[in-house]
Amino acid sequence: MSTKQLTTYWLVLTIVLLSGCTSISKGITQAYLEQETEDTRQCWISGREFDGLDGLVQVGNEPTAATNGSDKLKILMVHGIGNHAPGYSRRLQDGLVEEFGFESMDETIKTIALSHPSISDGLGVLRVHRYMDLESSREMLFYELTWDSIVEQEKQLLSFDYSTEASVKRAPFNHTLKTFINNTVPDALMYNTKYRVPIQVSVVQAICWILSENWENLPNNQESQCSESNPNYMSEFDDSNFAIISHSLGSRISLDALQESMRLTSERPGYEDIIERFKNKPMYLYMLSNQLPLLQLGQDLPQVHGQTKSVCNAEGDKYNDRFFEKLQIVAFSDPNDLFSYAVSPDYANRYMDSRLCPAVSNVTIQVAQVRSFLLGTSEVANPLAAHSDYEVDSRVLKMLVSGFGQDHGQEEVRERCEFIESIPDY
Repeated sequence: MSTKQLTTYWLVLTIVLLSGCTSISKGITQAYLEQETEDTRQCWISGREFDGLDGLVQVGNEPTAATNGSDKLKILMVHGIGNHAPGYSRRLQDGLVEEFGFESMDETIKTIALSHPSISDGLGVLRVHRYMDLESSREMLFYELTWDSIVEQEKQLLSFDYSTEASVKRAPFNHTLKTFINNTVPDALMYNTKYRVPIQVSVVQAICWILSENWENLPNNQESQCSESNPNYMSEFDDSNFAIISHSLGSRISLDALQESMRLTSERPGYEDIIERFKNKPMYLYMLSNQLPLLQLGQDLPQVHGQTKSVCNAEGDKYNDRFFEKLQIVAFSDPNDLFSYAVSPDYANRYMDSRLCPAVSNVTIQVAQVRSFLLGTSEVANPLAAHSDYEVDSRVLKMLVSGFGQDHGQEEVRERCEFIESIPDY
């Protein structure tokens, strides 16, 4: 039985018990179920116009400024809280493939066990899928990062709580909630411990493979490390465009990994050329159910903050200090998602390294349907669906692919989303 079905049955049962009248209950139950046929979910977009993934892929023979003449798109997926097995991103991949119209895929899924000499244990698994449009020669490589194994052993400290001896004392519904907490909360806690660096290195290793090897040269079914000593290091930088899609805690991890790796690279002698190449290229981060404000609590401010105008404006006195041309950040948040937070207008300037040149857009979108119950006196939305169903929402998929703005974006999104545009100050 699916989560959606369980939620429906639980709400219906609650209505029946509270009403105390079979005939009334039947009518209320029918009215509740009939809501399934009407999609009343709302959507609000605020901030800057933003590019979608299709703007990063050359169509036809004419290269654009956004694509740098490339017909190859590379997407990195970084998961968040909870237990994940390789293949967890299947729903998102299917949605993107349908939106793009890719018609074929490589039957091989390349699998790399990530490692790094500075860290004794493994860094998770990177699985790479290849999709193609044979008619237009477009190509998408989808890199699915699973970093769960880094913290898996530590989470075994909670294994007794799953045992029959401990769980038999709980009511079934409370046991379900406790299991959910055990599966999710520890990840956020452990990210702020000794596991912070290995998890970030896992993301950096994935990015290194993206920028250094084409499909044919990627290793498969082996443990391997991407390093500056590789003869092909950064060889794919100019020939492909790259974006990150993150979920939940993965948004904080991805932003931290970009920020810290660029800071360290900028401080290393002999790496000036790499920084120069990055600072003239835009980067893209699409965050599904982000937790940036929550996970910023108690953290130090970035090394350079509050200076986006002077760093990111072409006339600014620190313009040459930037890391990227810009870091486009699109934060998707369901207001009924218990683990998601919109990014306030001043957050980027104060809590993100100014050298990233962050450009933030907020998409507040009801992914989970809001239902009325208790004789219409209250409303409820499934918080689990609100946290995890971004990847199957057609509006989210269309914005990921087509972006949104005054002059671009798909009609379905325009009709169902309100847009308040902010004027960039750099």
